[in-house]
Amino acid sequence: MLYSTGSTHLLSAILTRASGQSTLVLARNWFEPLKGFAITAWDRDPQGVYLGGNQMAMSTRSLLAFGELYRNGGKTPEGVQIVPADWIAQSWQHRTNSRFTGDSYGYGWFLRTMAGRDVRYAWGYGGQMLYIVPSLGLTAAMTSEEDAPSARTGYRDSLHALMTDIILASEAGTADSPG
Repeated sequence: MLYSTGSTHLLSAILTRASGQSTLVLARNWFEPLKGFAITAWDRDPQGVYLGGNQMAMSTRSLLAFGELYRNGGKTPEGVQIVPADWIAQSWQHRTNSRFTGDSYGYGWFLRTMAGRDVRYAWGYGGQMLYIVPSLGLTAAMTSEEDAPSARTGYRDSLHALMTDIILASEAGTADSPG
C-alpha cells in the first residue's frame, strides 16, 4: 500500500463504471443525511471521471462535518450510520509510511502523534487540513491558500504546530472544567 491519488482516482473510475453514476452523484447521495456537508464542484479527467483523491470544492464547514462524521464512528449527529465504523477503524490503522512526511498512513488518513495524542489527519494541497483527535473528542478543519504548495515551504509544519497548540489548549480547558 502506497500513498497515491492515482489509486483513489482509479477507485473513482471503478465506482463510476460499476454503479453507472458519477462519483459526485454517489457522494452527494451517500452523504445526503449529513447536514452541513456538500461537495459543490469537483474536477474531472479528460474521460469525464471525477478525480477521486483531490480537487473537491468543499467549504471549511463541509470539511468539519466530514471530520465529525469520522470522529463519531461514521454516524451523523442524528444517529444515521453513513460510513461503517469498521471501515473507519481500518482506515486509521498504519499501512505504510508516507514518503512525503514520514508519518504513518492508513486508508486516506495520515497518522501521527501531536502533544502526546494520537491524531488522524487528512492533508490537501495548499494546506487544506482536517485533524481528528479521538481521545479529546476534537475535530479541527483548516483551509488555506489552495494554489500554493504546503510541504516544500514548511507551511504544513506550521499548521501541525498550530494544531499542537490547539490540542494543548484543549487539554488545559478540559483540566480547568468542573467534573
